Amino acid sequence: MIVLQILKVIGIVLLVILCLILFLLAVILLVPIFYRADGSYTDKEKDIHLIARASWILHIFRFVFRLDGKDKDYALKALFFEVYPGRSFKSSPDDDSEDNEGLIGKIKYKITSLYDRIRQVIKKIRQILFVLNDERDQEAVRELLFRVKVLLKHILPRKGLLRLHIGLGDPASTGQVTGIIYSLYPIYTTHLLLEPDFDEKVTDADLSLKGHIQLIFVLIAAIRIYFNKDIRRLYSHIQQIRE
Repeated sequence: MIVLQILKVIGIVLLVILCLILFLLAVILLVPIFYRADGSYTDKEKDIHLIARASWILHIFRFVFRLDGKDKDYALKALFFEVYPGRSFKSSPDDDSEDNEGLIGKIKYKITSLYDRIRQVIKKIRQILFVLNDERDQEAVRELLFRVKVLLKHILPRKGLLRLHIGLGDPASTGQVTGIIYSLYPIYTTHLLLEPDFDEKVTDADLSLKGHIQLIFVLIAAIRIYFNKDIRRLYSHIQQIRE
């Protein structure tokens, strides 16, 4: 009799633990993580301002990142407590100037080299698709692109606007970069306001976006991609081509 009561208590405890685990999994997977970011960049003043926030479970958990010129800090909070203390970084004027110069140089380099990179990627994709002419491989590519598209739909910002005022100092280069951006325009039709400048060398931008992520969709996409035999077969073929 005593043994049965002990087993009953153990069973109840295990059931409670199991229910608690399932509840925590449901919270982690179903409760969305809300995020928002607002920022600006001015080329003439070489100044960057950015504030990004994320919150989870009715703002119980919050993450904040701030970048204000040469100063930046971030913190992770739970309720009224700092789970991960905020840290501040402040560089000297000389270091800040060098950092900004380096950042601006990187931005301009990436913009000017975007066209070549896209051409290389397209060329590589064509080579892969030429070799992978098997029907199963083609179906795997379509399935993979579909899964990635669905995943991006769930994690990319629901609302957002990027105003980009750009000029490379050379009308031809500016026109080339503008053409590349406009060629991809259907992807972000309502999220980009492009202002090309064919006279001056300038880069100014303002960004505002917000959205949310539910981890359940990330998990589902990862499981479907991983366990899809055709996609795994495609991955093996691509590895063989690369080798």
